[in-house]
Amino acid sequence: MKQIFIKDKETVRLFPLGGIGNVTKNCFVYEYRIDGKLIDVLLVDCGIGFPDEAMYGVDLVIPDVTYLLDKLDKIRGLVLTHGHDDHIGALPYVLPKLPRFPIYATKLTAAFAEIKLKEFGINRDISVITTQQLLNLGHFKIESAHVTHSIPDAVNYVITTPIGQFYHGSDFKFDLTPLDNQPSELGKIAAAGSAGVLCLLSDSLGSERSGYTLSERMIEETLEQQLRSCGGKFLFTTQSSNISRIQQAINVALRHHKKIAFIGRSVDQNCEVARKLGYLTFPQEALVHDKQLLRLPDNQLFLVVAGSQGQAESGLFRIARGEHKFVKIREGDVVVFSADPIPGNENAVHALVDTLTQAGARVSYSEVMEELHVSGHGSQQDLMLMLSLTKPKYILPIGGTYRHMVAYKKLAMTMGHAKENVLIPQEGDILEFGRSMRPHVVQRIETDQIMVDGLGVGDVGDVVLRDRKTLAKEGIMVIVVPVEESSGRVSAAPDIISRGFVYMKESGRLMDRTRQMVVESLRTSKGHITDWQFLRRNIEEKVAKFLYKETGRRPLIVPVIVEV
Repeated sequence: MKQIFIKDKETVRLFPLGGIGNVTKNCFVYEYRIDGKLIDVLLVDCGIGFPDEAMYGVDLVIPDVTYLLDKLDKIRGLVLTHGHDDHIGALPYVLPKLPRFPIYATKLTAAFAEIKLKEFGINRDISVITTQQLLNLGHFKIESAHVTHSIPDAVNYVITTPIGQFYHGSDFKFDLTPLDNQPSELGKIAAAGSAGVLCLLSDSLGSERSGYTLSERMIEETLEQQLRSCGGKFLFTTQSSNISRIQQAINVALRHHKKIAFIGRSVDQNCEVARKLGYLTFPQEALVHDKQLLRLPDNQLFLVVAGSQGQAESGLFRIARGEHKFVKIREGDVVVFSADPIPGNENAVHALVDTLTQAGARVSYSEVMEELHVSGHGSQQDLMLMLSLTKPKYILPIGGTYRHMVAYKKLAMTMGHAKENVLIPQEGDILEFGRSMRPHVVQRIETDQIMVDGLGVGDVGDVVLRDRKTLAKEGIMVIVVPVEESSGRVSAAPDIISRGFVYMKESGRLMDRTRQMVVESLRTSKGHITDWQFLRRNIEEKVAKFLYKETGRRPLIVPVIVEV
């Protein structure tokens, strides 16, 4: 007997534009459809990702919004969960491609997002919401629930749709003693569970760690110990949006009568805004700037510095390289990293630690001293508590790599959730939910890596990265062929320029033989050159083959035809 599948009239489709299996680049799309026709689109978060080592020269990676470009009139709004860059950092790059629609966030998150938009000259208002507020965006009714994280004002969202409730459990942990004395709203989360949660989207980054994630408060005691043993400057680095952690560092500095300085634009801007809004407190007279740093003894300085992820050109990076105007590393200085490397940034952070150590500083970081960092993401017991509170029918792990998602699936299964009810889609899969049908992949889309390089957005692709990789590993050879403009004939011997391939002065014989190969390639044109593209390709292929045979290397070969 043939099985009949019943398709619901009303459905909700759900998928990330940042891709499945990513810790960063958070951006989710919820779609409400009737008979397959798109009615409303809701966006949740819009964050950046960080380039991996193969992305030579790339600064950032952002969500690919190509899918939305023919659906712009259906976007009802964007809600932001918290102020970390992997959730709001892509706004300046993405919003210019989209129409004006309402954007909502809690007070601190909205302030951080507005800073980023103003830097790019983008004038967009972000409406501040409270956790008592209910949003109606098309057919989506949205209520926020405060959760503890490594930044104040973080929320999860209860998204009510005509087919059921979705709980968007972005980054969270259950810290019972948070610095701001505002624990997670467990009652509100439980109420959502009692009303029925069709699907829980849950942070999964801590799914491999047992127990509960420790409270943020433990960091302060560790910083106290580190400062007591410091005879010079004390440099503290964490994520610039981690205001709770920065407040603890400031508390320690004030107890030891240190002068405080913020180094790096992101730290300076975020701390100024957080202080104005009351999320960061310290007396104005404790703050010093620029040239004042040169006039004070090193042992009076406590510096909060940007660059915990080893970012090139960050404040800490420039200090380590001796390029900062007002701060130099000396013997007796202490540098404390209070942040774990984001996956993919490990080598950059380790290189920065090495450079600081070589300059004379004593460097402490979480790999050698666990008490210097507490994750903002829930461990297994936190995740199990969220599962118990929300009692979801289906579960979609988010915010982690594939190994975190699989670990979360195993964790959910230990609590009695069926294996098939924990959804782990593949990259580009769009999940469709209905009242009476199981969620299934209804469509698969391409989501490219949109790379930001300087002022360029999306103009660096695989071909460019491949060329950059070749340049970095094998070098480049430029072959300049002078050609008479009037006759189209070669007017002189080709010139060869090599960088990063061989040392020209000691490779005269190789260069001579390469010129000979080029001349032989030119002879195939029978004197008068008309097909420049063919000539370039012919030179490139023959020289590449010759150089690999002679050296075992494959430099990037760039033939240049110059009319004279």
